Amino acid sequence: MPIQQFAIVVADSSAVPVQVERDAPSLAEAVPPAVHDLEAKGHRPARVDAGDWVTLADIGARVGRSRENVRLWAIGRYGPGGFPPPLNPGCDTTFYSWAEVSVWLRERMGFDVPDDEPVLAAMNLALQLRRLAPRLTRMDLVRTLLDP
Repeated sequence: MPIQQFAIVVADSSAVPVQVERDAPSLAEAVPPAVHDLEAKGHRPARVDAGDWVTLADIGARVGRSRENVRLWAIGRYGPGGFPPPLNPGCDTTFYSWAEVSVWLRERMGFDVPDDEPVLAAMNLALQLRRLAPRLTRMDLVRTLLDP
């Protein structure tokens, strides 16, 4: 079995990434037990550092284009339109989800980028939901969104 290496950011006072190595067939299969192990030690895992949040410059570097070229795609000046929305609109540095952008690049622009399953992005959303769940008065309504 290959060794999977990744980092989990814990929501403790330091919020530093904890480097993890696990024997597992895939990264997706390595993450849940690592999260549970950290929780058993009293940590609160916040997210898996999976490289999903990317800037326009990051996107450009991954596909061999300039940041400006990618910015023009994002605002609809070039390309077919429909660029994925930012994860944090209105901030000085804008981040996008690589899981969403890579699909757009492949399907709309014909780029040969890997078709990675967005399981780590989904796991990060699940970790965020777990942190919010105790504050939600109608978690049942949120659960209805999980079944399409």
